[in-house]
Amino acid sequence: MSSLAARIDAIVLDVGGVFLVPHQEPVGAALAPHGLTIDEAQIDRAHYLGVGALDACNGPDQVHTCYLSAFASTLGIAADHVERATTVLSELWAQPTLGRWRRLVPGSTEALRHLVASGHTVAILSNSDGTVEQQLLELEVCQVGDGAGVQVRHITDSGVLGISKPDPRIFHHVAQAIGVPPERCLYVGDTVRYDVIGARGAGFHPLHFDPLGLCRSADVHGHIASLTELGVLLQS
Repeated sequence: MSSLAARIDAIVLDVGGVFLVPHQEPVGAALAPHGLTIDEAQIDRAHYLGVGALDACNGPDQVHTCYLSAFASTLGIAADHVERATTVLSELWAQPTLGRWRRLVPGSTEALRHLVASGHTVAILSNSDGTVEQQLLELEVCQVGDGAGVQVRHITDSGVLGISKPDPRIFHHVAQAIGVPPERCLYVGDTVRYDVIGARGAGFHPLHFDPLGLCRSADVHGHIASLTELGVLLQS
């Protein structure tokens, strides 16, 4: 048994950035009326660079300005149009997430299937707007109980619970729901400020999902580039 596997009894996974990133179609449609076009090939990189900018922001970023500004720049929006694009995207992000976060992160669903088939207890914890369970079900990623996706133990959506990461109470809610002490839970998410710091504050073991190796945080924490890599870590 690996040293990591010996320390945990449950794996709790984020959704945004781990399973889903914004899809290019709604993003492109929102920008098109303003004469702005995007580089669709950059959509995944735009998300993770946006997350890096979010982590580097001082203070709260409840309106996603730091994330969306970096997101727009990475999509190829000219520097003198980034402010306008950020405003447009802020309006899009204020709408329900269902339908926007539907681009699948390559390999994550398959790796989840392997983790569950290997006997691991797996749960989902996402900061969302009450639609994450429906999103995961419709995209056949996972669900609680039988279905076309992978069967997981529990799904927590901050929009349903009324508590958001990094508040330790949302992590403790998941631990209680699956019957595993926080110190025996691993949490995987794509941000430092909400996922790594939130999980650690709740007593979970945090891992930063960073597929492009972009993390420049001064916080000392572990990283993985994919959920497949997590599976290997648990076996090595």
